Amino acid sequence: MNSLIAELMLMRKRVAFWVLLGFWSGMSILFSYILPYYAYTNNLKFHGRAVGPALLLVLLPQNLVGTITTSFPFFGGTMVLILGALAMGSEYNWGTLTPIFTQRDSRLKVFLSKMAAIGIALVPFVLAVFFLAYIASMIIAWREGVSMEAPPMWDLVRAMGAGWFVMAVWASLGVLLAVLSRGTAMAIGLGIIYGLVIESLISSFSSQIDLLATVSKGLLRTNGYSLISSLGVSLPSGGAGPGGFTGESVSGLHAAIAMAIYVVLFVSAAAAFVRRRDVAGAS
Repeated sequence: MNSLIAELMLMRKRVAFWVLLGFWSGMSILFSYILPYYAYTNNLKFHGRAVGPALLLVLLPQNLVGTITTSFPFFGGTMVLILGALAMGSEYNWGTLTPIFTQRDSRLKVFLSKMAAIGIALVPFVLAVFFLAYIASMIIAWREGVSMEAPPMWDLVRAMGAGWFVMAVWASLGVLLAVLSRGTAMAIGLGIIYGLVIESLISSFSSQIDLLATVSKGLLRTNGYSLISSLGVSLPSGGAGPGGFTGESVSGLHAAIAMAIYVVLFVSAAAAFVRRRDVAGAS
């Protein structure tokens, strides 16, 4: 318990945590509400289509779940991958792992405490975005003089849980990359390249190459979007900007199992390397 409290206090004092939380929250509301509403009020095109009453309906409180959750597998995943890499990789950069492992609990206990602290730290990333989305949708509904009916509580709880789960997978990947590279820079670079480039390329060509179609069903983004889709959310199309989803989705059960396996593999592999490798930072 003492190790967990120490890790939570350390996380709370990290400037990077607050910067990432603020950036993620701001970008989510900007792209999910502010820009679409601006397009609606100015009769502009949004996602290549003329906007109208259908877009306004998406921005109302009753459709909050479908509007905000689609940002988790792409933008949210990237943000918390960086968080995971910084939370673990910074210890290598600062050279603090050696005194921690010699003065406190075992390596495994310290590592698991850090993973638990990261999991808890993801809660504000979910709550902040949903709270701001609710405020933004209520303001839009008030300005347009339409219904301000909130979505069902059970739908909100399920969506928050799914959002946290998606983020947990990406954060675990960030931790593993940090452990493998024994630092932050390479871990963040590789993670962003994988998430933004490699997965996008595989998904884009999956409709043309059968092997890639099979591989794409195991990708983090595919399973993340599929998990969100299982809540009844319409996924953004491939032409809907950098967060658009291309490729074939899988069932909600398939997505949940695949992502649970990813979390176990990422955390287990990182724990094994932490226990057996030198903890000095990479040169």
